[in-house]
Amino acid sequence: MAEKLIQFTTPKGIAQYPWLSKPDTKFNEEGVYKVDLIIPKADAIPLLKQINEVFAENVDKQTKKAKGQDIQKAKPPYFEELDEAGQPTGNVVLRFKSKYKPAVFDAKGIPMVDSNIWGGSELKVNGTIAPYFTSMIGAGVSLRLSAVQVIQYVEGGSGGAEGFGFKEEVGYEHKAPETFEEVVTEAPAEAAPINIAVVKAELAELEATTAEPKVRAPSKPDVQPADDLSDIINQWATK
Repeated sequence: MAEKLIQFTTPKGIAQYPWLSKPDTKFNEEGVYKVDLIIPKADAIPLLKQINEVFAENVDKQTKKAKGQDIQKAKPPYFEELDEAGQPTGNVVLRFKSKYKPAVFDAKGIPMVDSNIWGGSELKVNGTIAPYFTSMIGAGVSLRLSAVQVIQYVEGGSGGAEGFGFKEEVGYEHKAPETFEEVVTEAPAEAAPINIAVVKAELAELEATTAEPKVRAPSKPDVQPADDLSDIINQWATK
C-alpha cells in the first residue's frame, strides 16, 4: 500500500531559478520542473517542522529495515539563505522538483496557460512531502512540486536584477539610451476627411498633364523632285 503523502501550500515567497513553463534538461534528459522558493524563516517554521517530522519518521523506518544499523541521511530539501558575507538573511530556501509540469494559477485562481515565470516572481507553491531511501543518498524527503499561484508576475525577458540575485550597490550607473517612443513624443495629426469628388478631379487633372503626348509626323519639305543626288543636297542647303 502506497504511503499517504502530506500535502501543503507555502506562504508567499520569491522564486529563484524557476523552471515552470518547460523542464530543465541540463542534467536529466527527461527533464525536471523545479523552483527554489525564498521565504522569511518566521513564516516557514510550521512547514519546516512538518518536513523534519516526516524525515525523522523515514529515518526510523529505514533504520528498522536495516536491523538497527546506522543509515546514511540525505540533505534536507531546504537551507538557510546567506548573504555575501556568509551571514543569515533571515530567509530559508525551499527546493521543489517534479517530473510533471505543475499547474499555474494567477492571484485570482485563474489558470495561466502560456506563463513564462522568471526569478523575482512572488509565488505560493503547493506540494507534497515525499520520503525516500536510496543506497547512494540514504534516507531523506523531497518536496514534490504540484502547483503554483503567481502573486506578482515577472515574465521572461523582463526579469529584474533581483531575479538574478543582484542587489543595489554603490558604483557605476548606466544611463539607458533614448528609445524611439521617447524621442517621438508628438502624436500624428488626425487625417482630414477624404472628399471623393475632389480626389476624382485631382486624378483627372493629373491624367491630363501626364498623358503621353501625341507625336506629330514631320511635314514633308516643299521640294521639287530631284533628278540626282546633287540637286537633293542643294535643296536641303537652302532651307
